[in-house]
Amino acid sequence: PLSGFPPRMINCSIVGSFYFKFCFFANSTLNPGKLLSTYNVIQYMIMTKRTRTTLFFLLGAIFVLAAPMIILYSQGYRLDWDEKRFSQVGAFYFSVVPTRAEVFVNDQSIGKTTLVLGTTLTKSFPPDTYRIRIQKQGYHPWEKQLKIFSKQVTEGKHITLVPLNPTFVVLQDNVLDFWLAPNKTEVLLQKSNSQNTWTLVLWDIQRNTVYPLYESPHLQDEIQDVQWAPNSNSFLFHVTSREQLDGYVQQVDRNVLASQRTNKESLQAAAQLRISLDKFLNGTQQITFSPLEETQLLSLGTAQDPFVLAQFDYTQEQTLSPLAQNVVAFRAEGKRVLWLNQEGILWQQTDTNTQAVPLNEIPLLPIPETLYTIYAIDEEFFLLENQTLYMLNQQNRSFEKFFAPFHEMVLSPDKTKLALSTGKELWLHFLKEDREQPFRSKGDRVFLTRFSEPIANLTWFTSHYLLFSHPNAIMISEIDDRDRLNVVEIASFPHSNVSWLDSTKTLLVQSGDQIRVSEKLLP
Repeated sequence: PLSGFPPRMINCSIVGSFYFKFCFFANSTLNPGKLLSTYNVIQYMIMTKRTRTTLFFLLGAIFVLAAPMIILYSQGYRLDWDEKRFSQVGAFYFSVVPTRAEVFVNDQSIGKTTLVLGTTLTKSFPPDTYRIRIQKQGYHPWEKQLKIFSKQVTEGKHITLVPLNPTFVVLQDNVLDFWLAPNKTEVLLQKSNSQNTWTLVLWDIQRNTVYPLYESPHLQDEIQDVQWAPNSNSFLFHVTSREQLDGYVQQVDRNVLASQRTNKESLQAAAQLRISLDKFLNGTQQITFSPLEETQLLSLGTAQDPFVLAQFDYTQEQTLSPLAQNVVAFRAEGKRVLWLNQEGILWQQTDTNTQAVPLNEIPLLPIPETLYTIYAIDEEFFLLENQTLYMLNQQNRSFEKFFAPFHEMVLSPDKTKLALSTGKELWLHFLKEDREQPFRSKGDRVFLTRFSEPIANLTWFTSHYLLFSHPNAIMISEIDDRDRLNVVEIASFPHSNVSWLDSTKTLLVQSGDQIRVSEKLLP
């Protein structure tokens, strides 16, 4: 029965398959009459040579056009209808604190950040500008317009969502002033008494316990110039009493204080640990703890010589040989002492057994009767003259105008940048190259924002966020200046004095005569 079929049937695989199935049935069940009708159906289905050729070239053309499109798509290329050209896609990468924050791109949710690392990588975005919103319940959202570039990942690596309306608890009242210890776990409080006098107390923040240390004997007494020692084991303070200035070093023995049962016993124990500085204060303009020796003090000026940098051992009540002469200003910073002399040279001494070294060769001649302040941040050195801040150029060893008008300056926790304030403006200065987006070179100066009212209490919330007080408000601002800054108000207190407690991730706020502590603001 196969001999009657045309040979062209075998040229087509589909028809050939049907043909062989037909042969099988023909040999087994079909009779010759039925074979003819089936043959006619197959003959009708068989395409002509012209049709097959047309179909072949049509499919070939589709393949030639589609294959490059598929390859381009797999390589990340997309057609930009506005530009009428192909371009490769990019991606977004975000790292967010806290984790499990939801990410929106052009108001479309693309999922949440991971539970452990708080990151997400979103791919296949054609080059364009996109509206990004990152949010989580109970936090201020983070919003910014970011650009995608061809074959690049646009990053937002250090995004921190600030809590909405965090809780603040009043822990101390009747507070006139406070001074945070370097250990950031204790505070010296000046608290008013019912007799219209005041008491200095040591407050352990974490335990919320206080230890009275000093009680003013007269109503008119005023406390001045409180300075903590770097080790937090003592502090220096001055009291103006009946037009007389008295100075003291109060040593802090926490075991002794904790063993006292009453406030009177605590005051008596503290008095035994207090050393009078009256014999060292004659004509001094400035006095502070020496970073070279724990039991020594440094002071500028005496009744005989207002430009001598003197040294005292307060435990032995002994005057030591002067550290330097002809001194205009000095600063004890870290493990070193810096001073500016009348010749305009800044000197540094880091050890009692080594000689002081000059830091600049070209002098910055001091202006008579002008107050100078020295700043040392890492290995950078600054001089403040009136409201102009000068920075030491390490290459030519001369001081150059750096920033004006100067109000505050704070080093970031990662020690790579400075936050600077003019009083109403915020700026950044990069001490080192920053290779994260947005990229910064060493020495770059970046303007962040300007306010209509003065700002104060400038500090770092994280290495990428600033915290400061604004009239009647406490603000947190990011430093990523792409698009607009995310600046949020975290709390509102009138005339607040603010300190950030990095060890507990809480905020200490004095407003009026009360001190409040926030809930934990960072994970």
